[in-house]
Amino acid sequence: MGPMMMTTATETEQPSQQNAQQNGHSDPRSQLEDTIDNLLIKIWEIMVQLNDYNPNPDQKWVLSHTLSDLAVCFDDIHKLQEKIKHIEVPLEVIEYIDEGRNPDKFMMDYVEEVTEESASMNVKNEAIKDFSNLLLEQLQESFPEQTDFYKQCQSSKSTTTNGH
Repeated sequence: MGPMMMTTATETEQPSQQNAQQNGHSDPRSQLEDTIDNLLIKIWEIMVQLNDYNPNPDQKWVLSHTLSDLAVCFDDIHKLQEKIKHIEVPLEVIEYIDEGRNPDKFMMDYVEEVTEESASMNVKNEAIKDFSNLLLEQLQESFPEQTDFYKQCQSSKSTTTNGH
């Protein structure tokens, strides 16, 4: 039930992944994600196999086969590198990962920060609109003719910008 079963299960997964890559069913980025997932599985399998390692021929063969699969994963990643050239990862994300933190948490924090900044900008925009309306009212009381002319100019400008 040990390492031999794991190898058999992943052997059935690998041909389907290679077929998807050869048939072009997924984009290179998805292929890279799948290959990295497969690489992580192989590394985990090797760790388990080395933990229970006995130098008998069956386990040597299983470990050798898993190491070969690992080499194939690295080769697949190298081949996919040519297809995916312009992936830019912000330095902050790399530093976040280097600190041992989860990049998904970074993304959640970033989205939260952008949402808060957007809400703040909306409040500022509303304050500017309110100030503009108040100023226009005050101008209407003090300079009615000029304000009417300004309003006419603004309405004609808005109709021309809307394609009329």
